[in-house]
Amino acid sequence: MKLKKLLALGTAAVLMASSLAACGADTSGGSGSDSQDTASAQSSGAASTDGAVQNETGAAGDSEDGGSGSGTGTFKIGYNILAQGSYALDTLAHNQEFVIEAFGSEVQAISDDGQVDKIVQDVENMIASGCDGLIIWLPADNLYQTVIDICTNAQVPFVFSDKLPMDESIKEQLMTNEYFAGAVGPANAEYGSLIAQYALDQGYTDCIISTGTQGDPTDTPRIEAFRETFEAGGGTIEQVVYSDNQDNIPIYVENALIAYPDVDFVYGTGSDYGIGACTAIENQGLDAKVLTSGLDSGALERLAAGGPLEFVNGDFWVSGTLSTVLLMNYLNGNPIKDGDGNPVWIDNIMPFEVSADQYADFQATFVDGDFYSADEIRAMNGITYDEFMNIVNSYSLEERLAAHQ
Repeated sequence: MKLKKLLALGTAAVLMASSLAACGADTSGGSGSDSQDTASAQSSGAASTDGAVQNETGAAGDSEDGGSGSGTGTFKIGYNILAQGSYALDTLAHNQEFVIEAFGSEVQAISDDGQVDKIVQDVENMIASGCDGLIIWLPADNLYQTVIDICTNAQVPFVFSDKLPMDESIKEQLMTNEYFAGAVGPANAEYGSLIAQYALDQGYTDCIISTGTQGDPTDTPRIEAFRETFEAGGGTIEQVVYSDNQDNIPIYVENALIAYPDVDFVYGTGSDYGIGACTAIENQGLDAKVLTSGLDSGALERLAAGGPLEFVNGDFWVSGTLSTVLLMNYLNGNPIKDGDGNPVWIDNIMPFEVSADQYADFQATFVDGDFYSADEIRAMNGITYDEFMNIVNSYSLEERLAAHQ
C-alpha cells in the first residue's frame, strides 16, 4: 500500500498546535484561518451542509431507518495518530483518510508525538482548528471521560477507532450521547485465545509475551484471553514484557530472553511487538518462534522468508475504515443506530490468517491497493444499521479477494 503522507504532522503542524495551546484556545469553535479550510463547514459542530439533518443543538438528527434524510456534505475531519513509523498506525490512518476523501471531505491529522497524555490536547486543538468531526484513537482508559466531555461540550461529533474503552459505565454513557457516532474495534479476546490455542496445538508450553503499555484497551484483553487459554492447556508464561515505545521493543525482549532462553515462543500482541521479538531472537541466536497479530507487510515478509515468525493474523485495521463510515454518515444526517436507538458499538472484528498460497493476492488487494474501492465506500453513504452490520459481518480475506476479482 502506498500510504499517503499524513497531514499536519510536520513542523508547521507542531507550531500550529503549540500556537493554539499558547493562545488558550477553547473548544467552543474554530478560529483564525484554519476554520476557513472547509468551504461549507465553519462551526465546530456538525455542519448543516447539503441536506444534513440538524437538531437544535447542532447535532445530526436521528434517522432510525438509516438513509432517510441523508445527504452528501463537505466536512473537515480530524484524527490523531500516536506517532509515525509504525506500520499498524500508518495503515489505520490511511484507512481513515481513504474514507474521508472518498466522501469528498478534507483531512486534518495531528501527531501525538508518541505521548498518550498529549491526545487530550490534540483533541482540543483539532476542535479549535474547525474540525466538524473527530476520529479518535485512545489507548488509555483513564482519558476517555475527559475526551468525551471535550467533544460533547464543543458539540463536535466523534467516533472511537480501533481502541475502545473497557469501562462499562463509559459505554453506557456513550449510548445516550448525541454527539457519539459509534465505535469499532477488533475482537481482542479472540485474538489472544486463537494464538494460545495455536501454540498449544504445536506442543508449545513456555513463552514470553511482548506488548505495549500496561492497561492498553487492545492489548489487555488479548493478554487476559491468551493467559486463560494457554495456562488452562498447561502452558507457562515466564514474563510479560511491556514496552513504552517501538524502539525499546527488541531491547526489552532481548533482556527477557537472556533470563529465559529456553522458551518455545514469544507472543507479540501486535505486529510491532512481533517484529521486535524476531529481532531480539535473532540477536540472541535462539530457536524460539514468534506468534503475533497484525498483517504488517514486514511481518508477512518475515513469515514468507522463514525464521522466527511462524504465525500472524489480523484484520488489516479495518476498524479505521468502518468507524470513519459511521462518522461520515452521522455528519451527512444519517446517524446509524440499532433498533433501540443506540449508536453502533462493535468490539468483535474477527482476525483472519493469510496462508502462503494467499499471500500474493493479499499483497495485491490490501498492501499495494485499497481493500475497499472508493465506489464501495461512497455506496455506504445513507446505509441502514442492518446494511452496515452486513458489511461488518461479511468482511473477511476471502470476501475482499472475491470483490476484487
